[in-house]
Amino acid sequence: MVRSLFTDTEGIDTIPLKMVVYLVITGCVLALIAISWNAIVPVKHGYDVEKQLSEASLELLSLQRGKARDISMPFSSEGSICSIELDFPREVTYVGFGVDPDPDNDGNITNSAWNIEGNTIIYRYDNGVRKRWLIEGEQINFSQGFQSDSGKWFPDGTLDSSYNMDKGVVIEKPVSGIYVFELVRNNGTYSLSHFPL
Repeated sequence: MVRSLFTDTEGIDTIPLKMVVYLVITGCVLALIAISWNAIVPVKHGYDVEKQLSEASLELLSLQRGKARDISMPFSSEGSICSIELDFPREVTYVGFGVDPDPDNDGNITNSAWNIEGNTIIYRYDNGVRKRWLIEGEQINFSQGFQSDSGKWFPDGTLDSSYNMDKGVVIEKPVSGIYVFELVRNNGTYSLSHFPL
């Protein structure tokens, strides 16, 4: 008995049913991938930040072995310079070099005295999580710089020393770009920033 293709309706409902099942399975797989991706992205961002901080630590440590410019002598030659490239996620609100600019962790870096942390880089996320990165090696002192009319950089004397704001360098959101430090000597050796606050 020969059946005609157009008159045979025996398996007509299995094809749409299979298609629905396959679409449901595909949707479940895509939902799992999306959920997994949202869990993986913060881990990847954290890894990227730590990799950049590791490279920055090496640059800053090598800077300490360089030649320091004596800022008390107006015509002294430029000190050793290092450039640090940072490209942190937009959730990072600040990075503090040598200081904790927000010890009360309220998101405001100007309402309390900065804690001097020495060889530490502290960064904070929007959600309040703060992390510390220790720079192992010799002591590094940081100082915020300002550019004079002559084009040379000097420690910023306008910062409030009672709040220790002259003892470190803070980069606020967005933390993205190339940041330059120069080794200078002024009652001690400092890594002087060549970028404004």
